Amino acid sequence: MAKKQYVMTVMAANRVGILAAMATALDELGGGFVDLSLAIMRDYFTIIMAVEFPADRHPDVIVDHLRAVGRPFGLEVMLKDPALEPPGEATAAGEDARDYLLRVQGQDRPGVLRRVSLRMAQEGIDIVDLYGARDDATGRFETCLALRVPVGVAVSRLQADLDQLFRNDGVEVAVVRNDVLKAISDPHPLTVSAGRGR
Repeated sequence: MAKKQYVMTVMAANRVGILAAMATALDELGGGFVDLSLAIMRDYFTIIMAVEFPADRHPDVIVDHLRAVGRPFGLEVMLKDPALEPPGEATAAGEDARDYLLRVQGQDRPGVLRRVSLRMAQEGIDIVDLYGARDDATGRFETCLALRVPVGVAVSRLQADLDQLFRNDGVEVAVVRNDVLKAISDPHPLTVSAGRGR
């Protein structure tokens, strides 16, 4: 049977059983998860996923059934058909880009994320993942952005520009190659060949 894929976003009150209810609803519709990312934020469950259903399953039926099953959780559903979305501008990918992590931390103040994301856009850098949290007691924050950086971008200059941008704000910024960070956090033992000389 032919399958159709969608991108689905779901938000609901974070209560025990919400994921089980969603998975049950998908099974009842003949659908299933392909990829997903889940987060709990301020007592709300949020999930974005790629899902697939039989091609003849109408989108309105999918949304209505999920809302009905998720009513005890106040579940909200948004379903998008990627085939119907207008194509966007090409983003950095494949051999023409490298993976970096950008860590931003310091005293929270308005405009930090705006300035960082605008600087990334100027260089054609794609932000592919983002995590951030603030300590309400101290007002300090930490944000980590996963980046796809085109090969032609001078990362040392980007780092210097970001340092200058936040010099007077008490905000620290660090751009690190993702493979370097992985090597530091999960080092492999080195193999050393014994030489013949003494």
